[in-house]
Amino acid sequence: TVATKKARWVHVGCAKWQGMNYVDIEKKDKIEDLTALKEHFKVQDVACCLCKSSIGALHPCRAHGSHGCDKWLHLTCARSLGKCSVQHGENCEGFYDPDAIDYPPWTLACPEHSEIDPKSLEEEEEEGKNNFLTPEQLVAIAASYPPEPIPPKPFNRMNHTERKEYWSDPENLTEFFDEVMSSLDGAKCVVCELPADPTIDKRCDKCGILSHADCADPARGDGATCLTCRFVEENANSLRYYEEPRCHMCSHPNASGGPLVRSYAKPASMKVWKGKTIQFQRTIFGKNKFCHALCGMWNPHCDTQNKEFHDTIIDCTNVVMANGKDHVSRQHRCILCGLHTGCKVDCCAQDCIAPGGTRNPAKFHVTCARQAGFEVSSESNMSVMCFRHSSCEFVFRARLEDMKEIELSRFSSKTFKASNPMSWGHAASLFHTAVNILRTLGWAWRWAEWWVEDGDNWEPLIEPGQVEAEMTDEELRIVHSDPNSRAEDARQCRLAAFGAALRNRDYDKEAGDDREPLERALMAVISTRSLAGPLKKREVEFFVTWLALAYRSKSPILGFGDDKTPVAMDGFCVYQDGHASPKYELGPKRPLPGKAMPHKGVFEPPVNEPDDYLIAPVSVSPVRNSKKKGKNKKKKNSDDDIMEVPLEDDVDGGAI
Repeated sequence: TVATKKARWVHVGCAKWQGMNYVDIEKKDKIEDLTALKEHFKVQDVACCLCKSSIGALHPCRAHGSHGCDKWLHLTCARSLGKCSVQHGENCEGFYDPDAIDYPPWTLACPEHSEIDPKSLEEEEEEGKNNFLTPEQLVAIAASYPPEPIPPKPFNRMNHTERKEYWSDPENLTEFFDEVMSSLDGAKCVVCELPADPTIDKRCDKCGILSHADCADPARGDGATCLTCRFVEENANSLRYYEEPRCHMCSHPNASGGPLVRSYAKPASMKVWKGKTIQFQRTIFGKNKFCHALCGMWNPHCDTQNKEFHDTIIDCTNVVMANGKDHVSRQHRCILCGLHTGCKVDCCAQDCIAPGGTRNPAKFHVTCARQAGFEVSSESNMSVMCFRHSSCEFVFRARLEDMKEIELSRFSSKTFKASNPMSWGHAASLFHTAVNILRTLGWAWRWAEWWVEDGDNWEPLIEPGQVEAEMTDEELRIVHSDPNSRAEDARQCRLAAFGAALRNRDYDKEAGDDREPLERALMAVISTRSLAGPLKKREVEFFVTWLALAYRSKSPILGFGDDKTPVAMDGFCVYQDGHASPKYELGPKRPLPGKAMPHKGVFEPPVNEPDDYLIAPVSVSPVRNSKKKGKNKKKKNSDDDIMEVPLEDDVDGGAI
C-alpha cells in the first residue's frame, strides 16, 4: 500500500469479493492499491462477528436489508466456519448467471440467516469430510495476528518532529522529492527567475526544465516539450548525422545551464570556406547551433530575435571569431570557472576592475554568474554584476532572509513555529528556494576569498514606520566585520572547502555522510554571523534542514556532481601554496567539512588547509602556452600583464 510502503499479500478470493482489479491482467500477480479500501473499513468501525477482529476487509450479512441484520464477516471466516451461506460470483469457467444461482453473487450470510442444515455438518464431521473451525478457534487465530501498521499522518498534517521522522525513511524521502520537484509552487523560470504560474507554465515533459514559454521558447505554444528535447526527438531516428544540442557559449550542461535556443553566426566572408562544407558545418557558423537562453539574451553584443510562436534565435555574429571555433572574448578567463572557452560578458558596474587586474572589468559566462549567485537581472537593461557589485537582493544573507519570509508567511506572527503543519505547496516553495541558495554555496570555493576581502552588499530591510537613523545596530541586525575577522570566520566554518565538497557531491561517497556530517557542515556555515546574519537557533536549524534536503534531492539545477561545469586546472582555480592545490576539490589532504565532531560550539577543530584569503589574487589573464612549437608574439594586454598570443589556433588548458 502507499501508506505503509511495504509489500502485502492478499487472498485472490478476498480481492475479488471487494471488486479489486489486477494491475496487469496478463500477469495476474499484483492487485491494485488497497489503501482507500482499508481506510474505508477503519472509518466504518466494524468487526467480524465470528473472529471478533476488525483487521482486513469485511462483508455485511446479505440479510442486512431484508431482516435488518447488522453483522459483518470476513469471507475466510465465513468459509472456515462452514455454517455460513457463501455465494461466489464466478468459478474456474467464468462468471455465474445471476438468474441461475440461489443468492445474489458475491454475497454471504451470518449463521443466523444461513439455510445450512446443522445435521449435515455433524454427519460430514463424523465421516471426516470437513475441516471446519469453531468460533473459538477463529477468535484465537485472529488474536495471534500482529496489529495493522498505523499509516503515517498525511504530510500536510505532520508537525516538525513527525516531518523529520518522515524524511528519515528513504522511501518517504523519494515520495517527498517526487512531489515537490514536480510542483510549480514557489518554482521560478530558470531564465528570468520570476515565479512560475501553475495555471499556465509547464515543465518539459522529457527533461523537467522549467521556463516561461515567452522567455525562451515561444514556438512551444501550449506544449510542454522544450526545444532541445523536440530537436532530439525529431532527429533521433534520422539516418543523417546530427549533433545533440549543446551551448557553444559556455561549458555548462543543459540541465544546470537552462534551456537552449537556436543561434547562428555569419562569417565575414564565405571565400575561405569555399569547398569546405564539412569543416564549415563543424564551426559555429554551421546549421543547427544552439546556446543557452542566458548566454545569448544577456550578451549585449548578441541580437535576440523573439517572435510569437516561432523559435527564439540568437544572432552571435559579433561574438564569434573568423575561424568559427572561438569567441572574441577567448583571450580572457571567466573569473569564476577560469576557462578561456565560451563567450564572456563584462560586469555592468562602470567602476568594476577584475580581481588581479588594473583596468578591465570582471568577465564571466552568464551561466557561471547565475550559478554562483551573481546578479543576473531580467529587467529591461538585462544587467549582469560581479560578486562585488551585485545588488543586496542577490547577497547570500538576503537570500536566506527571503526564504525565512516564505516560512513566516504561514504564521500570523513573526516567530518560527516549527510544530505547525505545512501544505505541500508551502513545502515546494521552501524546497525550490533552498535549491537556489545551496547552488550558490557550491561556488563558495571561488567566491569565499572575494567575500573575505570585500564583504557583501547586504542592506537592512526597513519596515514601514521605521526610521533607520533612529535604530540601533542590533535592531537593524547589522553585523560588523573586517577582512581579517571574515578570514577567520571563513576558516572556522571552512567555507571554501564546503563549496568544493558540494560541487563534487563528496557527501555521497560514504554512506551516511549526507546526514549528520552534511548537517554539521551546514550548521557551521549558517551559524557564521558575518556571512548569514544573527540567526536564532531555531532559524539555523530550519535552514540546515531545508538546505540538506536540497542536497539530497540531487536536483540538476544545483550543478553538483555529474551536473557540475568544468573549471580550469590552473591560474586562480588553484591555491598559491607552492603546490598548486586545486580550490575546486578537497583532494586527499583536506578532510570533508562536518566529518569531525564540533569542539567549539558548532565548529569543528581547526584544519590546516591552504587558502588565498587576503593574498593578492592571480591575474585573470595569465600566460597561456601554445601547443605549436616556434616563436610566439608577445603583447601586453589591457591589464598590463604579459600574455602570449600564439600564431596558430590555441587549445585551452586542462579543465575538470
